[in-house]
Amino acid sequence: MTSQTTQVVELHPAGEAEGQFQFACAGGTLGVEATHERLTPYGGAAAWSYYLEKLGLVADLARRFPRARTSPNATPVADVLQAFMFNCLMGGRRFAHARRVQDDRAVAVILGMKKGRLCGEDAFGRMLAKVPRPEARTWLRWSERDLYAALPSAFVADWDSTVNTRYGHQDDVAVGYNPHKPGRGSHHPLLCVVAGTRLALHMEWRPGNTVSASHWIEAMERVWSHPDVPPRLQLNRGDIGFAQEKIMAWHETPGVARPRYLFKLKLTANVRRAIARIPWPQWDGQPRIGFEQYAETRVRLDGWSCERRVIVTRTLKPANPSPQDVFWSQDQEEFCAYVTNLTAADAPPAQVVLTYRKRGDAENVFDELKNQWGFAGFCSGKGVVTECAARVLLLTYNLWSLFTRVLQGEGHHHEAITSRDELLVIPAKLVESGRQKTLKLSVGEDWWSALSRAYQRLQRSNAGSPQLRRS
Repeated sequence: MTSQTTQVVELHPAGEAEGQFQFACAGGTLGVEATHERLTPYGGAAAWSYYLEKLGLVADLARRFPRARTSPNATPVADVLQAFMFNCLMGGRRFAHARRVQDDRAVAVILGMKKGRLCGEDAFGRMLAKVPRPEARTWLRWSERDLYAALPSAFVADWDSTVNTRYGHQDDVAVGYNPHKPGRGSHHPLLCVVAGTRLALHMEWRPGNTVSASHWIEAMERVWSHPDVPPRLQLNRGDIGFAQEKIMAWHETPGVARPRYLFKLKLTANVRRAIARIPWPQWDGQPRIGFEQYAETRVRLDGWSCERRVIVTRTLKPANPSPQDVFWSQDQEEFCAYVTNLTAADAPPAQVVLTYRKRGDAENVFDELKNQWGFAGFCSGKGVVTECAARVLLLTYNLWSLFTRVLQGEGHHHEAITSRDELLVIPAKLVESGRQKTLKLSVGEDWWSALSRAYQRLQRSNAGSPQLRRS
């Protein structure tokens, strides 16, 4: 007689169907399974897409794209731009971060993706890899020029540069000044920021071995060539890297209307000697600890073509104690110098200094771009792809800045770290009945009331306030 052994195999654990899992949670046992419903964490994308459609900017860029997309399988240019801009908007810092929303079918419908799915991480690079650099710059310059219409009637331009450290081998990467990674290759873009608005007006893409003033005149000429800029741009500001003869001479061109300039001077030996020659009666203010004194003089440094107005500040500060001292033992002086072609009738010394110090807000733009928008990311081996990615990211940053002001009905800037959570990251479900699509936002009554008021402001506005006019 042969004995038989029967083995029982449990196909599914108790309480679980195929494709479903049971988890004993604090709130009780929960079943977890997949769904084919169109759910998204980015319910705010509907208002963003509406804003872009009203502007018509993406469609205009797609129409102006310099190369025809001949392949029947090629992703439309508008879809590639929309997908990349949304990657930037949701906080992506690499092309690969597009995978986070690539399968978000609700966002694909909202953004009008022709293939029903956001394009992959390499679509942007493939679209631009073979476009010559001059053609790509001309193409994207149209979108930049459209933003000029949103500028105030009179504004100050702050110029500054930043170092984007690179790893590996990419076009345009060179070794230059790099305070965070000395000896490491980088890109060194130059940026023009409109003071008080947080709008990035223009960017000049440069290799890492350039200095702050490199290619400034070329960049300024491009900005100045737009008809909306000359009657509005009143003053150019910059730090010690921009106090160069060729830059100041550009502003002083005789017989040509140019904006004024205000730059900080490096305290070289010649500048210090000029400060020492200022007579004591010309210092305005009392020499007290913690108080500033102001004076002005005219200086012609080596390499300068003429004498220029220089404003100097002197601050008396307590000296730092030496290791053997317990308290501060003596006073020390701190000097700052500024060169400008603003006349005494335009601004007295104290006003010149206060005007320069407002330039510090431009540093906040770089901080936001690099830490909240991935401006130092999106690097490709092809230089044209890296540069175009940076330019489209700046475009997205500018548009989102204007978009949030329209929705929130306020004049001041809201950084992306807060505005994304308030206006973009909203759990939602896209339902479709017949031909009617509805995006249902999962929000409380108070937040829905606030969103309703914001969306009403968006619908009442003519694509944005300030309005962007087509060039």
